[in-house]
Amino acid sequence: WKNDRAAYLDELIWLEGRGDAVDSVCVQCRELPALIRCDDCFGQAMYCERCVVGQHVKTPLHQVKKWNGLYFECVTLKVLGLWIQLGHPPGQRCVNPRHAFNDDFVVMDSLGIHEVSLDFCSCETAKDHVMQLLRMCWFPATPTDPRSAATFRVLEAYQLLSFESKASALEFYQSLVRLTNNTGLPPPVRSVICLSNSNLFT
Repeated sequence: WKNDRAAYLDELIWLEGRGDAVDSVCVQCRELPALIRCDDCFGQAMYCERCVVGQHVKTPLHQVKKWNGLYFECVTLKVLGLWIQLGHPPGQRCVNPRHAFNDDFVVMDSLGIHEVSLDFCSCETAKDHVMQLLRMCWFPATPTDPRSAATFRVLEAYQLLSFESKASALEFYQSLVRLTNNTGLPPPVRSVICLSNSNLFT
């Protein structure tokens, strides 16, 4: 290990920068500047905003970063233009969408806490908002006009962790806050409500 320490550190520092993306062109469209990298997708390829939004239609809760010329800074897929449509297959738009209240829906996932742009389906055959969230495996924080939800995955992770380590909901929540942004900036307030209702999930 001691003999390889310098090589390991070199690779870790290499990952903090643009890596092999020296040509600064999106690896997918080969047209627009490559400024975005996803921390949760496999590999370190860089894409333009348009391509990264298109790639994340089915994975809207990934953490992405944007190169600002000096370093990568956290940015949300919402800011890049990703819109989540419930009640329809991923990528398909609804003819009668209803925006989530104030366009500030919050989803808590095992990868972090996410602010997302979300539309509910208001077609004639549409389920109510709670059912639309549950069909996506998102557990709403409230049964009335939900503005936040937790994924089934994060609720299951919290349940197992609390059984094995006796971690409290607050401790688990604080670890998710740090996963999302470890700079000390406050997270969306409503996200803590999701864990307080986690006993309903089990």
